[in-house]
Amino acid sequence: MKKLVWVTHSFRENSRLTDTLDGDCTFVYYSPYYFAGQREKSILRRTSQNNLDAFYSSLHQFDNLLKQKGSQLYVFQESDPIDHINNLCKQNNIDQIIIDQPIFAMWHSIDLLKLTTPYQYIDSDLIDDTCFKMTAKSRWMSHVKLNSTEKIFQYNSKIKLCSLKNIDNKNPYPIPKHTISKYLNTENVIKRALEIAPTYGNTRDHHNGQTQLSTLFQNGIVDPHNIFFQVARQFENSGSDLSINEGLHAAMLRQFAFREINLIYSRRNNLTMENTPMEWAEIMMHHKALENLKTATPKLNSTVNIDSIRKGNTGVPELDKILKHFNKTGIMPNRARMYFAGKVFYESKSGPHALSTLIDTFDLIGLDGQCPNNYLQCISALGLSYGKVMLFSKDRSFGLLQYED
Repeated sequence: MKKLVWVTHSFRENSRLTDTLDGDCTFVYYSPYYFAGQREKSILRRTSQNNLDAFYSSLHQFDNLLKQKGSQLYVFQESDPIDHINNLCKQNNIDQIIIDQPIFAMWHSIDLLKLTTPYQYIDSDLIDDTCFKMTAKSRWMSHVKLNSTEKIFQYNSKIKLCSLKNIDNKNPYPIPKHTISKYLNTENVIKRALEIAPTYGNTRDHHNGQTQLSTLFQNGIVDPHNIFFQVARQFENSGSDLSINEGLHAAMLRQFAFREINLIYSRRNNLTMENTPMEWAEIMMHHKALENLKTATPKLNSTVNIDSIRKGNTGVPELDKILKHFNKTGIMPNRARMYFAGKVFYESKSGPHALSTLIDTFDLIGLDGQCPNNYLQCISALGLSYGKVMLFSKDRSFGLLQYED
């Protein structure tokens, strides 16, 4: 059976996708810039050079992997991927289409019912795609029950790579011009994450105390399932009791579960980057918080907007201090995000403007921003009083963050 594998996010050698596949396979990628809805196109057009380089590095990594194995990643710029896929299947006698589950829901501009070849999804972003528990505690504790038996995903040697007929795909994407290897070097980041893991609960609020795994997850470079079990087994081998939902191991393993839950919520509610921030809020925010957001006018003469944020010159000292580090690295720790969210809200002309500014900030600048985590964390920050609590504890927050002047 010949398979056409539509890769959307899993640009790595070892994943549930490559572990599950076997037989004749051809890997293709379609750039959303050419087929997604207008809002997503706008984000991709305006995103930072670091984000572009991270994305192209991901493609480049997977393309090189497939070339080493005798084929390539076929990258297409098509306004109608479904029509193009149907033609490829006809011309190359494809029997089945395998779709790498997108990190969000499927794009609204894509109608899978128009496919003329049978298809199936493979989800490579969930640690356990059979787990239906939806609290962070129940989810990570369910995962670690598999700690002694769950295998690490690996590229299946039974995959036989096949080429496409009459396709010239020699220069399908630009090679990254700027280096951001510090944040995308898989080996170094994983090593750092494993070193930080035992003390993560104590260091995560520091400006440089994060694992930086979210950057690799967002760009599809490493496998969440594999990393979760590497970290969980390290904790268990060092004597941690994984049956207890407290302690340093719980502080870190919960983060994997939060990410999964946000991905699942976005897919269940058919939400993508094509949806506006307020469309996300209409579905995901509590109705009372939503009403407050819609009617709030904190600072009508505000100068805080995405342009002043990108310049790192909002006129608000606390925001500019956070942005000095964020604009350079594309990384903002959770405590800084919560403080930033609260401050942006109270410095914005309206609630909807604050939400849009927050989500755009991470979509355009953050190396881990273009994902459901970004959208739902921003909504959560403006839906609760937590951001306001952070503002009341400014000295403590910045004391923990330890930003250098």
